[in-house]
Amino acid sequence: MVKKWGIKISKKGQDISDEIVKIIKPQGESQTAHIQYILVLPYIVGAKKQVDRYQKVASTLGRTQLNGVLVCIHEVSCLFEDLSTIAIYSELYGKSNDLNDLWRDIRNHIRHDFREEFDDVNDNRKIERAKNLKLTPKLQADIGFTPDSIKIGTVTVEIQQIINYIKWAEDVMAKVLNEAKKKSYIK
Repeated sequence: MVKKWGIKISKKGQDISDEIVKIIKPQGESQTAHIQYILVLPYIVGAKKQVDRYQKVASTLGRTQLNGVLVCIHEVSCLFEDLSTIAIYSELYGKSNDLNDLWRDIRNHIRHDFREEFDDVNDNRKIERAKNLKLTPKLQADIGFTPDSIKIGTVTVEIQQIINYIKWAEDVMAKVLNEAKKKSYIK
């Protein structure tokens, strides 16, 4: 028999026990902030991996222009999906970062403006994103890549900014999880 791995999360106020691990030990009124932070972990790990993948592909652009650009678009699409998810989770619990809105704008520009709303010139959200990203009005898409940065419109995001943001998210999450451990909500 193949061993299955995964995660179980109890409903509010419920105990979850099996022969392997006891994840949550409610005491009195159940607190759930730590659960949300646990659920953001895959996106933090994913963002780290996407940064590495992006930099590897971007370093080949001199040799593989067309394929490299296509793969870079895919990698930054996944990267900003992860960063946007981290932003959403952090804001749910009052942890804000100045980059959160930028991550969402870039994510939505790549995931929506490049795709389903490509020719929709009257989409107010698309127009607002274009202003935020300072896209030239003649262009529907404007994205550039180097191993150390991603440029969308006239906005340049340094890879180091992304790495610093991920570190910030890890620190925020560690504080919440340590507090949950102190309260015996998790082991």
